[in-house]
Amino acid sequence: MRDQAPAAPAPSRAGLTARVSALYAAVYLHYGVFGVFMPVWLAHQGVGAEKVGLLVSIPMLLRVVFVAPVLGLADRLRRIRELLFACLAATSALMAALNLAHGFVAIAALFVVMSVSWDPIPILADAYAVCAVRARGLDFGRLRVWGSIAFVAANLIGGKAIDLAGVRIVPALTGALLLVPLAVIPLLPADRTLGEAAPSAKGEWRGLLSNGPLVLVMLATALIVSSQALFAVFAAIHWTAKGYSATFVGLLSVIGIGAEIMVLWLAQMGLKGRSPLWLILVCGALTLLRWLLLALDPGPALLVVAQLLQGPGMGVIAGLMLFMAEVAPPRLVATAQGVNAVVVGLFAAVVAAASGFLWRVLGAHAYLVMALVAAIGCLAIASQLHGTGRKAA
Repeated sequence: MRDQAPAAPAPSRAGLTARVSALYAAVYLHYGVFGVFMPVWLAHQGVGAEKVGLLVSIPMLLRVVFVAPVLGLADRLRRIRELLFACLAATSALMAALNLAHGFVAIAALFVVMSVSWDPIPILADAYAVCAVRARGLDFGRLRVWGSIAFVAANLIGGKAIDLAGVRIVPALTGALLLVPLAVIPLLPADRTLGEAAPSAKGEWRGLLSNGPLVLVMLATALIVSSQALFAVFAAIHWTAKGYSATFVGLLSVIGIGAEIMVLWLAQMGLKGRSPLWLILVCGALTLLRWLLLALDPGPALLVVAQLLQGPGMGVIAGLMLFMAEVAPPRLVATAQGVNAVVVGLFAAVVAAASGFLWRVLGAHAYLVMALVAAIGCLAIASQLHGTGRKAA
């Protein structure tokens, strides 16, 4: 049979590290433009604040429907690489087509269709990376950091391009950047050649939900992560409305991503054998501090401080990945991430959908609501740590 044909020689550990790092860099290029400037493009199209929040929430909400089945299929077939290629190609075409959509209804319809292929992209990339980490003992943080570096490069160059050509280029530029990973993926070994884990059975993902500590940590982390939705939707709009140039907005994003890079590089080392829950708790508390600072609607100097506090947000995610690696069965690597993506997507969609109303009523003080959301997540993690400590005692 075809799958039993002799496989090409697997790359060395260093070679696999370089290829997975290149995958992350290529995949995250488009987020450097889309994540920061798409809300600005939507506002430029005449979409009101509440509708911007609703549009941005669409992909998050549809993760509940599409991501878990796609990741479950990837685990069963062990074809994460091929599914990632297909999702990137489809999303590139749909993203570029946004310029052909006029009016809120048309844009919303295209966002719905695009979500089917776009939502699974980063989770499939993470799933492939975890397969490589398990097979060759690679450092996940040192792989993922190249995604953040690529985000910085695309954000700087994209911000300058938008200053020169106008915000209308955002969809086409994002679509072009989505094509870059298609040149990297064929260089990767098939994920089914990495490790010996047996494919998971259909429906086995439900067993993950019986793991109480895993579910609690997923929910708590989702609260902390989803508190960033308001910032993602309105930060760039608010800053440009205050007269900051796209180049300065891009620079603020670079500072934030630079902080993420440092956290990713050092986080696992800083744990020193302690539970990953400590990483989530400390970084969650710093994220809460960030929202309190932004609620003051600070000037440029304090905005830099607030952006430095973006790094711990990535520490929350890294802590969750390490916790999942400890408690999730190896045969359900992609499935566990799919279930987590559904939880995060649902929480983030609710926050993003409400963000337009919150911003219209409260302005920058809406960050106080995000601080409350993050605080609830931190308290849940602290309770789990306390329970774990009592059991250990």
